[in-house]
Amino acid sequence: MRNQTLFAALAFFSATLPLHGLTANAMPKQPSDTATEMDEEDAGTETTEEERAESEKDSVLRVARQVHLGQIRFDENSFDFGRVKRGEKLGHRFTFKNIGKGPLKVHGVHASCGCTAAEVKTDKEYSPQESGAIDITFDTTDFTGSVVKTVTVMTNERHVPDRTLSIRATVVSEFEVTPPLADFGQTLTQNGGAQQVVIKPQAGYKVNIEKIRFNAEVLQVSSSTKDGNYVLNIELKKNIAPGFMKETIYVKNNSKSLPELRIPVRATIRGNIEIEPRYLEFGAISPTDKSSRSVTVTGLQDFEVKNVRMDLNLNGSKIKDTSTLLKVNPVSTDKLKKLIAIDLVNKTEKAGSVHGRLFIETTDPQQKEIPVDFYAFFR
Repeated sequence: MRNQTLFAALAFFSATLPLHGLTANAMPKQPSDTATEMDEEDAGTETTEEERAESEKDSVLRVARQVHLGQIRFDENSFDFGRVKRGEKLGHRFTFKNIGKGPLKVHGVHASCGCTAAEVKTDKEYSPQESGAIDITFDTTDFTGSVVKTVTVMTNERHVPDRTLSIRATVVSEFEVTPPLADFGQTLTQNGGAQQVVIKPQAGYKVNIEKIRFNAEVLQVSSSTKDGNYVLNIELKKNIAPGFMKETIYVKNNSKSLPELRIPVRATIRGNIEIEPRYLEFGAISPTDKSSRSVTVTGLQDFEVKNVRMDLNLNGSKIKDTSTLLKVNPVSTDKLKKLIAIDLVNKTEKAGSVHGRLFIETTDPQQKEIPVDFYAFFR
């Protein structure tokens, strides 16, 4: 089958590419007497029919190698850690082999929230039958119960460029936190707010709180005990800068696996200007392609959008010049509402995860600069 393919390709290239010289049928007959000495003298430099055929065969093989790409095959596509204690840091290595006929290149690895994943040997090209590995780590600190996380591996495969790996774990906590998130929802900056969080030890465990850390500029936190449980009284201060507030309360305790319990605190502080959405997902963007999104800015009184700038990190490294990557077109629908059209263009030479933040500058004295986080993946 391989020879048939080679001969077919050779026939194609012979029909479409001119030979370097004349074929045997097209060669003129040589005079038998006068040309003999000349033929013998030039025999060492003249290309024979066999050499020309061998040269064209090599050309066909080179083209065939360029057409063939690698194919990745993992030894396993999923792994189960079983029952683990909350706070444990888990790790697993997924190994793979290039079973294709050409080179294999891993363009990037993207892990879902709570996981990190990386190719063991970055920027490597894997030859046929060569092996590699993807390392995955999972921090269980912010999870309880049955948890499944996925990792997407992007390669230069033609038919199935993206492969999905998964890990699973049953995370057991020494205490129950109710609610697990202190969410103040939407509130006017002049109002503030109050929430309670209860920390209840599970059967067989005893929890002692040693210290509580928090951002005192926006929160006030105190603790008390009731029926063997700890109660956290959380106060949201007034006159906080408008925007989405994302804070964390750190509770130091006597647990060995989770010595510092993290309790997230969220609030949307409303001011004169509202932005929707607060987070943008641009998805996966191929080289030279773009992904378009929009942001709506609404005010309680007249305002203008002065400028939009961006901070962007590719694979954790900051990109200094983002002028060719971001295209912004503010459109005024009326004095109280603006629509901002945003194009993110993949003009980098590297593939990987993109994390960034847009800064929308306005004429409002309270909200001079409003941040909008975004994520994308450059193929």
